[in-house]
Amino acid sequence: MSRFVAVGDIHGCSQTLAKLLEILDLEPGDTFLSTGDLSSKGDDSQGVHTQLVELEQKGVRLIVLLGNHELMLLAMQRIVGAEVDLTAFPESMFRGADVSFLMRSNETWATLISYGLESANEPEFWAFQNDNPQRHFEKVLPKLETLEWKLPRQHLDLLCRCKTHLVERNCLFVHSGIGPEFLRMDCVDLAINSQMETDARQLCWNRDWLGQAPAFSELVIHGHTPLSYLHSYIPDTAPWRDNDLVFKSVVHNGALNLDSGVFLEAGHLTAVEIPESGCPAEFRFLRVPRIDPVCKDRLWHLDYR
Repeated sequence: MSRFVAVGDIHGCSQTLAKLLEILDLEPGDTFLSTGDLSSKGDDSQGVHTQLVELEQKGVRLIVLLGNHELMLLAMQRIVGAEVDLTAFPESMFRGADVSFLMRSNETWATLISYGLESANEPEFWAFQNDNPQRHFEKVLPKLETLEWKLPRQHLDLLCRCKTHLVERNCLFVHSGIGPEFLRMDCVDLAINSQMETDARQLCWNRDWLGQAPAFSELVIHGHTPLSYLHSYIPDTAPWRDNDLVFKSVVHNGALNLDSGVFLEAGHLTAVEIPESGCPAEFRFLRVPRIDPVCKDRLWHLDYR
């Protein structure tokens, strides 16, 4: 029987991903699903993309969900003239993504630098803490359109084949979640379709639903919010903490958060193997402590100018 493994946000941590894949030892026909956010924050987004392309070439069924960092990266690739086929996504998903890309705090510059594009370290391209992001975008747009910031064809194809969501093995896989009003619907397909028609971006950005149980029977498996950040959105984070106060992915209140903040100093990369039945009692978890160096922003001081 083929295996089905889902993994949380990887965020450019290629060495940690390599260790995870080594331990998993997936075979052709197995499924490897990423909840999205392959890139940014970590040092080696290029290495992450390369490993996943190679995994798919080996015969593993690869599914990558569209994370907010994929949204921003694809929006920017379109601006710099790369050939990106985005017809599989509602155009509304990309609203504002190009502006968000240029906000330095989103750390998308780390993706470009991993591809050897050192010009991404030029301060002029980025909106810092006290800048107006929209005004900044309009100012630098003419120059952006002349930049050679295109990613390799194979990696662009990988990103263009991302899925907005997946319903399989009695689970709803989505990058960030859906709005609380749709979470209360008792049919998962209706909930997702309603969110897509209303504001598709929320599948990649929404955190308003955290801590609320879905009305539909499918378990929501997601990333986007590092477990150690949950205190900002949920009053009681006790279900996710062990006796040592280490945050871990657990099935709670109809959801499973796989983002264990691998790019952080004490981060991990978390994967879960899901049986065909989708029964949470049979889930097998694997946590790999971060191996990659923590990425440092050489321009951090400009936030305080």
